[in-house]
Amino acid sequence: MTTIKTPNVTWLDIKNPSPKELKYLAENYSVHPLILEALAKPTVRSQAEDYNGYVYLVLHFPVFNRAKKVSEPVEVDFILTPDTLISVRYENLEPLENFLQKCKSPAGSWRANILSKGTIYLFYYLIKEMYSFSLRQLDHMDEKIDAIEEAIFSGHHKEMLLALSLARSDVLNFLRTLRPQSSVLESLLARTDSFENKAQPYLTDLLGEHRRVLDQAENNRETIEGLQTTNASLLDHKTGEIMKVLTIMAFVTFPLTLLANIFSMNTVVMPIAGQPYDFWIIIGIMLLAVALFFGFFKSKKWL
Repeated sequence: MTTIKTPNVTWLDIKNPSPKELKYLAENYSVHPLILEALAKPTVRSQAEDYNGYVYLVLHFPVFNRAKKVSEPVEVDFILTPDTLISVRYENLEPLENFLQKCKSPAGSWRANILSKGTIYLFYYLIKEMYSFSLRQLDHMDEKIDAIEEAIFSGHHKEMLLALSLARSDVLNFLRTLRPQSSVLESLLARTDSFENKAQPYLTDLLGEHRRVLDQAENNRETIEGLQTTNASLLDHKTGEIMKVLTIMAFVTFPLTLLANIFSMNTVVMPIAGQPYDFWIIIGIMLLAVALFFGFFKSKKWL
């Protein structure tokens, strides 16, 4: 448990809460037993609840998993009272860790500006830092999409099938994780009476930041889906060209095979066979047939 205490606000950050830490919250902050039970392990659903003078929030933030190459939800639970912010998490979260270190440092303006106000302001700056982190992740996603687009138009259609699938899964997980926060923030905005009178503009701004992140993620999703369609069309066109060539080759070789089989028949009378230069005459007939076929295909614009 990390505690940052100032005359105006106290911030308790707990990672993987132990029974002893949960007991501490119950004894010192009157946290409801249902909340303590929820804090004991991660949950899958975002929510906002009122409990006897404090607000309990569950938020999930998308974090890119380098091993799986997709974004996964990371949960942070918040308990907000008029003078205390309690954050509970179950794994490392880079932006929260960085924000915590800045607030712990006695030097600089972070501690003075952010912790000199009430709980809702600390919550505002923390969530805004989380959204900035999400935007940076989307910037990396943009770079990945640009690389995929360049590879597609460089002829690497087949190689990009897996890359496009992973990118689409990444952005869909990102959206699935972030979308439920809208209702949670709106619910918190409706509870501004529990906090400072000037809290409403800050929460409204958070909703705007949330919308901005979602819009960029939606743009990425649409771009990826467009690239998937384009890549599939290019693959279909390439496959069609290959099938056309194979069909033409099969059509051309069939009469040649028929002609060769005719001249290999064991009959008494066989035209051309036995004449001087009969082999070359037959080869010439075959080449003439090939030329006529290709001329016909060319006139039909099949080649």
